[in-house]
Amino acid sequence: IVNKKRLFRIPAKVTVTNIIDQYISHLTTTPPANSSSADNSSVKKSLAVEVIRGFGDYFNVSLGSQLLYSFERYQYKQDCESAGAVQPCDVYGSQHLLRLMLKIGDYLSASKFSDAHVKLVEDQLEDFLVYLNTNRSMFFMKKSYYNASPEYVQKNAKLIAS
Repeated sequence: IVNKKRLFRIPAKVTVTNIIDQYISHLTTTPPANSSSADNSSVKKSLAVEVIRGFGDYFNVSLGSQLLYSFERYQYKQDCESAGAVQPCDVYGSQHLLRLMLKIGDYLSASKFSDAHVKLVEDQLEDFLVYLNTNRSMFFMKKSYYNASPEYVQKNAKLIAS
């Protein structure tokens, strides 16, 4: 993407918010595989929803400073920072969400979560990644990027240099 001077289309056709909402809908409508009780299942789903929503919060906080390549910074400045109260999860899509998934381990290592909480997040991450893979044709489109214009390349270079 960077070497070929390509950018992902923003706003994404399927945003991080869309993906998270669809996954939560999936969680709440899919019967549990091995549930010993309805109460236990309800608690597990509630915890899963909280963890997944937390991924969205982490995405919003970390996108601009940790998930973007330097070549994407000007696009972020145009589409999020200058637009005001736009949340990155409402603009960016699956490709950027995967970048967050790669960093979750580092975030967990730096956190003060107990081992039990870390295990809970890891289990939810694994389930979420399985869901993304199962539905990859819906979330990962081949034509979701385009070649950056020479004007964009120039403006981004100025931004990075400053």
